[in-house]
Amino acid sequence: MIPYFLTQLWKTVFLVSAGLLFALTLGSYVDNSLIESIKQNINIPMQILYAELIGFVSPGPRYILYPILATLRDYGIGTGVIIALLSGHVLIEPSTFFVEVGFFGYRFPLKRFLISLLVTFFAGLLTTFIID
Repeated sequence: MIPYFLTQLWKTVFLVSAGLLFALTLGSYVDNSLIESIKQNINIPMQILYAELIGFVSPGPRYILYPILATLRDYGIGTGVIIALLSGHVLIEPSTFFVEVGFFGYRFPLKRFLISLLVTFFAGLLTTFIID
């Protein structure tokens, strides 16, 4: 039982460490000049698309993204973009792709990915128009 526990502990520590490394690395690139450049040069729908794709590739659990989300909010990024980033991380989860292929075939995860991408995009747009 102890070897099993240590194996599971190692996997958990590795995943959380990878997520923290990703968040810290991404957070180190965020500064006020970058955010102002993004807000001036990239329109809101593209910001939402980029945010959901960044959320898609973000490893680890959701709480790892919270410091980045707070930093983005402090720099003035809209709520719709933040919703897209967080929803992209939750809805479009790449780690379940192979499990879903095994259970349901390759079409199901592809359709789920496309539907999740659309739902996240429209949630970000709707939030932008309602709140911001």
